[in-house]
Amino acid sequence: MDSTCTICGSTENKTVFEELGIDSVKCANCGHVFSSYRGDQYYDGYFGYETLQSEEHYWWNEAHRRMYDDFCRRYIAGKHGKLLDVGCGLGYFVKHALDFASWEVFGHEISRQAVDFATQKLGLRTVHCGRIEDSRFDKDTFDIITLWDVIEHIPAPDSMLSRVASLLKKDGMLFVHTPNVAIQLPKAKLKKLVRGMRPGVHYMEPKDHINLYSMKTMRMVLERNGFRRVRFVHLRPIQGVFGSRSRLLRLAKNLWFFSSVALYWATVGRVNMDNLFVIARKGHPSQQAPPKTTAC
Repeated sequence: MDSTCTICGSTENKTVFEELGIDSVKCANCGHVFSSYRGDQYYDGYFGYETLQSEEHYWWNEAHRRMYDDFCRRYIAGKHGKLLDVGCGLGYFVKHALDFASWEVFGHEISRQAVDFATQKLGLRTVHCGRIEDSRFDKDTFDIITLWDVIEHIPAPDSMLSRVASLLKKDGMLFVHTPNVAIQLPKAKLKKLVRGMRPGVHYMEPKDHINLYSMKTMRMVLERNGFRRVRFVHLRPIQGVFGSRSRLLRLAKNLWFFSSVALYWATVGRVNMDNLFVIARKGHPSQQAPPKTTAC
């Protein structure tokens, strides 16, 4: 167990949720919420045998399609360049982006099993296996780098983000998608209150989601790793709830999404009840923030 905040280094915190005997804690100094469980920084077992062997990949493919369409329409269509998807998983976003012939699209994934699926089942030839910190890409190579549901799994994200920054061209764009603690924590508490602690129910997922970011802490971790012009956008949500195809659940999720977007704009960006969709630009060396220091 570890109670050191990865954002500011403070060890002062309080427990805000308990699940599976593991505490999720909130830093008393910067407000970051994180799991006291510390897994392997480079865990590669996320895609197990059952996931890879299944013929049914609705969640990874079809359910994400509207979200991917939104992203491509805004940031890829009508342009050209090189894109790298870090933590590309089974490769479905890479495959989606390859529909835009004016873009060279690459993937990087730590799970050998997932890379094998992407190359053998999806026929992708530009997906690489390993840690992004060890990648052989040249610096200043990519116009866009994406992190879809990656950063929450990483106990200490600085080495990854620093490497990502080095791979981006001058003024290149980083995109991050990750859960928003502003909705994840209240939702977990409500589920526990109504349903109790039951196996198979997703609460905070403390062995999987190590860091749960807010707009404030996301901005902090990006800026200290050389990014600027950090802003929050909104893309259509995943069209499913934990893999379910229920139309009623999808309808509820989309209604929540549109309500969240309206609230965000009504409060001039102060209240964000959507997932975090983050856009940031690579800063110039003179604009890079100093490294993290441990709070006294």
